[in-house]
Amino acid sequence: MQENSSRIPRRWERQPAAIPISLVSEADPLKTDDSAITVDVSPRGVGICTKLAVAPGEWVKVAAKGKFRHAIAALVIWVREDESGHRTFAGLELF
Repeated sequence: MQENSSRIPRRWERQPAAIPISLVSEADPLKTDDSAITVDVSPRGVGICTKLAVAPGEWVKVAAKGKFRHAIAALVIWVREDESGHRTFAGLELF
């Protein structure tokens, strides 16, 4: 079986992590999700599950819930709807 050699390897290894987060659209601050959660994390990105409709190329702010709420700018890289259509999985690059 031949491997797909055009696939680009990940720059950073992902680690599973379920961290409650808040997600806010930079284009529309009223577009928020305080029930979002991370799926995995890496030094430069995070996979998330959210009820917010996001699109590749969109800028968002991500803040972990808890005592230290510092928002981090992130660019939506990819988006995938879950099977029920009620949640969205997305890959964010952190800046």
